[in-house]
Amino acid sequence: MNPYLKRLREQYSSIQSSIEGLQTRAAEEGRDLTEDELRSVTEQGETAKKLYSQIEDLTEIETRNRKVSDLAARVPDNRDANGGPAVQNRALGIKAQERDPGHYRSEKDGGRHSFFGDLYRSRTHQDEEATRRLTEHQRALTTGSHGPGVVPPKWLTEEFELLARQGRRLASAVRNIPLGDDPRPITLPKQIAGTDAVVAEQVAENNAVGGADAWDSDVDVVTPKPTAGKQTVSRQMIDMSSPAIDQLIYGDLLDVYDDKLEAKIGSALITAAGAPVTTFALEASNWTPASAVLNSVVDAAIAVRNARKRPADILAMNVTRYGKFLKLRDADGRPLIVNPGVGQAVNVAGVGSVATDGIIEGLAVIATDGIPTAYPESYVAFRAADTVLFESNTLRFRFEEVAGPESVVLGIWGYTAVIVRQAGKSAKRVQITAA
Repeated sequence: MNPYLKRLREQYSSIQSSIEGLQTRAAEEGRDLTEDELRSVTEQGETAKKLYSQIEDLTEIETRNRKVSDLAARVPDNRDANGGPAVQNRALGIKAQERDPGHYRSEKDGGRHSFFGDLYRSRTHQDEEATRRLTEHQRALTTGSHGPGVVPPKWLTEEFELLARQGRRLASAVRNIPLGDDPRPITLPKQIAGTDAVVAEQVAENNAVGGADAWDSDVDVVTPKPTAGKQTVSRQMIDMSSPAIDQLIYGDLLDVYDDKLEAKIGSALITAAGAPVTTFALEASNWTPASAVLNSVVDAAIAVRNARKRPADILAMNVTRYGKFLKLRDADGRPLIVNPGVGQAVNVAGVGSVATDGIIEGLAVIATDGIPTAYPESYVAFRAADTVLFESNTLRFRFEEVAGPESVVLGIWGYTAVIVRQAGKSAKRVQITAA
């Protein structure tokens, strides 16, 4: 699949998950969407609508290109390697096997044409000569029972191996508010003092009602900052390769952007959580027994509920730490976090597997590269609705001849900001100080 199209589909799925998460939380709490939640759903819906249009157009192009390739493969073998009629064996009803026409050889071997260049010219500019060379080349790949001969390598472009990237985990779980193309600072009002001291039961009839100017408010100002990067590419790579090469580069830039955003959210959660609720000084000797480890999760979740007056719903940790949770055993060697597809749930504190993040002490687990593995290490219980990700449209740009005709610059630019509302209350963490 076209990497850029894949990226758009992942963005659409991320928005879809965010909208469903807001609606599910409201339904579980038996309430309507708040004004902020309704605004977020509406804005994300508009963004999803634009993404759908792009996905629909690109999918149509991708489908059409594949059909053209299939049709080209069906062209009858009515010419030999030199463009003349193929030699037919009339008695047997077969034709002689064609030799490699040699269109795509190295320059030192006399090659004058690029396979990817012809692929581009054939599909984009309907170049008949390029189409002819590709057809002859394709016929030469068929060895059958006639003997292998000289066969150029077969390129499985759909199996192109990308670098391993995690994708958006925390970014999909927290509230998403699109900025569109307006990255100006956002002002969020908040209450900082209440009327707790002025509301009281009347002691006797006709006693005056106590009162004071107790209620107060303030604001949080969130300033989106750009996350950007660019790649300088030789013009030869662009001109002589598959037209997908620029999409592969853009795709990698956007994948790294997602990784940076994930780390930004993880850092914001750890900072907002403040001092750890529980500290294990040394992992080797203190992150034990299993009961103490599981109790630390409960303590962090209860700390959120006490401070925020609402329950935590997510437990975020790095992938390595999640693996160590999966290894927790009781005194009889039975797993305390069980794989839901294997065995029975006996004396367990959660479910999950290596392939699928599960639930620990009632909190949905997100194992992510956004939480650092370096000591001091943290895992965080938090309320997803209180963490807000602001994100602008991501700009893709291409500059030609910046340093001369030999180079092309491809890049991305996007504004993001993360705020954990009710900081110090909506997120609480456990810390492991050292190995």
